[in-house]
Amino acid sequence: MIIKFLRDMNLDLVTKSDLLELKSELIEEIKKIVPLQTAAPDEYLKSSEVRKLMKISAGTLLHLRVSGKLPFTKIGRIVYFSREDIRRILGHGTPENAVVKRLFREEAHG
Repeated sequence: MIIKFLRDMNLDLVTKSDLLELKSELIEEIKKIVPLQTAAPDEYLKSSEVRKLMKISAGTLLHLRVSGKLPFTKIGRIVYFSREDIRRILGHGTPENAVVKRLFREEAHG
């Protein structure tokens, strides 16, 4: 009875080799779409590293991210920030907290 039912449904069987071939094709397509990562891993910082560097809370970092003042990249559940963007925000020789306060002041008045 089951065999008759399967024949009536006209099912195609997918083999392991079919899946492996599909996997290879998908990987090649993804490589074409996603640009290769050329930056060194240390050029990107996780949220915790940025908070320590800028001496800010998680809420402040979230606000900077959501307001668009600090660009980010999210891979899975992890948020990364470019070290260059952090340098740009901090500036040279400017105390970290003063920079963050200035960003919020500009937002409130602009």
